[in-house]
Amino acid sequence: MTFPSLSRLFSPSGALASLALGVAVLGSGSAQAQACPDWSLQGTPIAFTSEQLWVPQGVNVIAGGNVDLSACPMPGHGYVITQPDFDLSFTGNESANRDLELRVQASCDTVLLVNDASGTWHFSDDDTDLNPRIRITGAPSGAYDVWVGTFGQQTCQAQLILETFGTPPGGSAPAQQTAPATTGGGAMPAPANLTSYRDRVGQTFTFTVTGTDRGSVWGTGVYTDDSAVAAAAVHAGAIGSGQTGDVQVTILPGQQSYAGSAANGVTSSNYGTWSGSYQFILPQAAAAEAAPANLTGYRDRVGQTVTFSVTGSDRGSVWGSGIYTDDSALAVAAVHAGLVGVGETTEVQVQILPGQQSYSGSNANGINTSNYGVWSGSFSFVMPHAAAAPAAPAPAPAAPAAPSAGK
Repeated sequence: MTFPSLSRLFSPSGALASLALGVAVLGSGSAQAQACPDWSLQGTPIAFTSEQLWVPQGVNVIAGGNVDLSACPMPGHGYVITQPDFDLSFTGNESANRDLELRVQASCDTVLLVNDASGTWHFSDDDTDLNPRIRITGAPSGAYDVWVGTFGQQTCQAQLILETFGTPPGGSAPAQQTAPATTGGGAMPAPANLTSYRDRVGQTFTFTVTGTDRGSVWGTGVYTDDSAVAAAAVHAGAIGSGQTGDVQVTILPGQQSYAGSAANGVTSSNYGTWSGSYQFILPQAAAAEAAPANLTGYRDRVGQTVTFSVTGSDRGSVWGSGIYTDDSALAVAAVHAGLVGVGETTEVQVQILPGQQSYSGSNANGINTSNYGVWSGSFSFVMPHAAAAPAAPAPAPAAPAAPSAGK
C-alpha cells in the first residue's frame, strides 16, 4: 500500500513496540500479532475518489474468519481474517473534505473494522439491524484497511458499501454548517442534508431543491436528518427527479427506528436509532375528513398526508411520541402533539407511516403516552409553521397503559 501514515512505519511487535504506548497497544509480541488483524498484509485492492463515492459503491465479500477480535489489542469483537478484506485507496478529498461512510449489508450478523489513513482504528457492530456502519468525518485521503467480519463464527455473503457525504460534486463551498437564523423570506437553496438543523425541532423551512434519485435515504415519511434531501423529496412525492421547485420541510426529533420503502423511483433503507429527523409537508387539496377513532384502516396509504377535523380528547390510549402506533386514539394523540386542546375542534394534517420497531412514550400537554415495541402501522402529525417544538419526551411509566385489543 502506498503512503502509509507515520504510525504504520513501525512493526506492531518486537523491540520498537516498547518505544511508545500508541505503538505498544498494537501488539505485545510477535505471536499475538500473527493471530490478529494485520494492516501490513495485502487485501483485495479497491480504489475510489471522493467524488466517485458521492454515488454509493458496493463490493461483494465473504464476511467472517477464524480470528477472534476479543483476543486482539484493536477495538471490537467478532471474527475476521488476518489480512484485510480490502485495501482501499481513497483519493481526491483534500479540498472537498467529505465524510467517508463504510457500511455492510448482509443476511447474517456482521461487524466492521477499519484502520484509516491516519492509522486510527474504527469498529462497528449492529448499527442498522444486524449490520454495521462507520462514518469518518472529513476523511483524509490515503490508504484504508477494511475487515468485514461476523459476530459469531459462521461466514456469509455480504456487501461493503462506500459513500461520501458533504459538499456535492461541483459545489463551490463546504456544506452548510449552521441553519439560517430565521425561516422568513423566500426559499433557501436546499442543503445536502439537515443534520445542522437539529436545534430547530418543530420549525418548518422552505427549500428550493432539484429532485434526484441518487443519494442515500433512510426512512419513509419521516427521514433521518442525514438523508439526502433531494432524494428524500422525490421518495416522499414532494417533487420529481430532475425537477426543481420549492418544498416545505419540518424538523423533527430523532426516532428509535426508521422503516425503508420503495416509492417514486427511490428506495430508502431501514435504520435504527438516530439523533435527528425531518418530514416534508405535502400539498393537500382534499377537504378535511371527519377524524376516525384511529388510523388502522389507513395502512395501505403509507406516505400520504390526510387532513382530518378532530376534537381534542384526553380519553383513550396512545403509544409513542411524534410517531404514534396507528391504533392510538387520534383525538388524544393530537392533544399530546400540541395541535389541539381538549374539547377544541380544528383541522390537523396526518402523515401515514409504516410500522416501527419501537415507540417511546412521554408526558405532554396533559396526555401520558406509553412505550411499545414492534407494530404494523404508524402516523405522525404535520406540524404547522408556527407550532412550537414538543418538549423532550419524559420517561414513560414503568407499567404501560392497557393495550388495545390488537395488542
